[in-house]
Amino acid sequence: MAPVALSNAIQDYLKEIYKLGRETERVSTSALAKRQQVSAASASAMVKKLAVLGLAEHAPYRGVTLTHAGEQVALE
Repeated sequence: MAPVALSNAIQDYLKEIYKLGRETERVSTSALAKRQQVSAASASAMVKKLAVLGLAEHAPYRGVTLTHAGEQVALE
């Protein structure tokens, strides 16, 4: 199966989650929003989208982590 083309925004979020994840185990959506210079609602919506795509795991009030697939994209 051919890989799905991911938008630049998705790739940017994955890279930022990866960077923040090196500092803390789980990345809060508020920290992600601050680093991406977007509203918390925008960051939360993107995190949910990443979870649906299987690129991140999100636990409400506990933050977000990358899946193996998400980490691979972040490192590309």
